[in-house]
Amino acid sequence: MKVLIIGGTRFLGRHLAESFLRNNHEVTLFHRGKTAAPGLLQGVEEIIGDREQDLSLLENKSWDAVVDTCGYFPKQVRKSAEALQKNVSSYLFVSSVSVYEDQSVRYLTEEAKTAVLKDPDTTEIGEFYGALKAACEKEVQKVFGEQALIIRPGLIVGPHDYTDRFTYWPHRGAKGGEIIVPEMKDPTIRFIDARDLADWIVRMAENKENGVYQAVGRSYNFNDFVQKCVANQNDAAIVAVPEAFLIEENVGEWVEMPLWIASEEYRGLDYADDSKAINKGLVFRSIEETIQDTASWSQSRDLESNQWKAGLHPDKEAALLQKWKQKVK
Repeated sequence: MKVLIIGGTRFLGRHLAESFLRNNHEVTLFHRGKTAAPGLLQGVEEIIGDREQDLSLLENKSWDAVVDTCGYFPKQVRKSAEALQKNVSSYLFVSSVSVYEDQSVRYLTEEAKTAVLKDPDTTEIGEFYGALKAACEKEVQKVFGEQALIIRPGLIVGPHDYTDRFTYWPHRGAKGGEIIVPEMKDPTIRFIDARDLADWIVRMAENKENGVYQAVGRSYNFNDFVQKCVANQNDAAIVAVPEAFLIEENVGEWVEMPLWIASEEYRGLDYADDSKAINKGLVFRSIEETIQDTASWSQSRDLESNQWKAGLHPDKEAALLQKWKQKVK
């Protein structure tokens, strides 16, 4: 099978390219060249260009499938879909479980109502991320119809995750010492290893599947997860503090304190139903493997504390620990 990956050099796209190659498929990466393709991706064809203005570079070529890992704006995705309509058989779009209008609802299925993008010309991703992804899905479906496959992952984690939202915890656990963690009222968390997601997407492409699928991952208890992150550190001491204390001290949810969401507004996403994907062969490796591999990769980066994109800065963590100890004296 010949596959075009839009993106494909940083995180999920990298794992997708590796998985397609392992399964003896021909891979073409279309990306901007800002991140060099890993040396281990031997034999891939690279087309360097910007999807906003260089789609002509894809003319006079053909693929069995395209996997779009980096579509965020509906007009952008529509252009890509229309440009590839005649030279690819199916379009696989990586969307997000954040597409739903009411994210507080538990056990969401693929049929739940998605958010409506009020301004189709917006260039602000943050606030409108879910609605943008939902609008992108519709553009792919308009052009490719039954040849469209929409994947809605939850939090994607594992080696090469440059967002640090998950990586912080295996890395912090490996450092040991006193680790401040939220005492969650609801400790349920969900995430999916990028390698599991990639392998499953490859199988879906091979089988020419279509439709919409959530891929959120197993459900875990946050406290058990943190314990596994410190399993190999004898000097690690977990200090659990109430959510109210973190809020009082202006600790940011999700980014500054990764995986923590105190608000009920988004809690439903950690309960989303991905049984449809599991019935199509989605499987998950052990949490221990994901933690270990992520920690090993993170240690190889050798980042300074101020270079992390998520997680408590060591100085702030130390200050919080001191304040908490004084509070409970």
